[in-house]
Amino acid sequence: MNHPAFVRRVLALVLTAAVAVAAALPGFAVYAMPIQTAYPQESIYLFDADTGEALVEQNPDMVRHVASLTKMMTALLVIENGSDLNASITIPDSLTPEFQSIKANRGHTIGLQAGESVRRIDLLYAMLLPSANDAASVLASDAAGGDLAAFAARMNARASQLGCTTTHFSCPHGLYDANNYSTARDLAKIALACYANPTYRQVADTVLYQLPATNVHEARTITTTNKLLQPGSAAYRSYAHGMKTGFTTKAGRCFVTFAQQDGHTYGLVILGSNSQNIFREASELLDWAFTSPELHPVQTTTQPEAAAPAQPEKPLTFWQLLFS
Repeated sequence: MNHPAFVRRVLALVLTAAVAVAAALPGFAVYAMPIQTAYPQESIYLFDADTGEALVEQNPDMVRHVASLTKMMTALLVIENGSDLNASITIPDSLTPEFQSIKANRGHTIGLQAGESVRRIDLLYAMLLPSANDAASVLASDAAGGDLAAFAARMNARASQLGCTTTHFSCPHGLYDANNYSTARDLAKIALACYANPTYRQVADTVLYQLPATNVHEARTITTTNKLLQPGSAAYRSYAHGMKTGFTTKAGRCFVTFAQQDGHTYGLVILGSNSQNIFREASELLDWAFTSPELHPVQTTTQPEAAAPAQPEKPLTFWQLLFS
């Protein structure tokens, strides 16, 4: 017998069987897209946050502009920086050109001004809920000693630490598309780090927040842009958590969210959708994740075998009677 050839054939059969078994196990297979997406070119990445396994993918590694999803990394670095979030900072005059640039690019703001004193925690809420670009710039400047380019370098270093391979940040808010990009798969890694941070989750899960009065502004209420968190919205889901929305003309509608229910946690990244479909897609995908028989097969219980009918006792023989 040709032993090497025989061994190769056996190994090939074993490998084929192993692949077949792995494909049949939950968490190994990437399932077919279960919903109607807005565009075939948008990027979607639904994953099991407990295991890290991809569940549904559509263009997950396509490099794209990510708009305000950039702020997830900004928030993560600000929180990890260790500064007192309840302390106030005074906005320096050096940020005035940055504020003017944000306004010129029609970015959303809360109207921050040089000389205004604001608590870091309030800026964090303003950045993550209504997606205020000026709040992102103030927090980044504060964390990097006034150097926004240095803060962007820290963003890229942290992304690399998290395992991102196709991500580059050039600003703290994502309003400027040039050289600010990522992929759905990379953003899932950043989102997982944010979701694991209790402070980030507390802020991102908030629907309404009261910004206290400052030396420039009166007290005001800000609202999340995440419709999965808004009771009364058609997309509202009680199981949803954070995380961030985003939009620029080049990026399209972008969204990152998590969902937790019945002992399962799922994460979702959508890039390049539109305003009519972004939250519909998210809610339908997460509904599918929690209810799909493919992910949660019904456990059939095996009925115990029926006991054999009792046999009637045989009458005692003459000899048994004699010696009993």
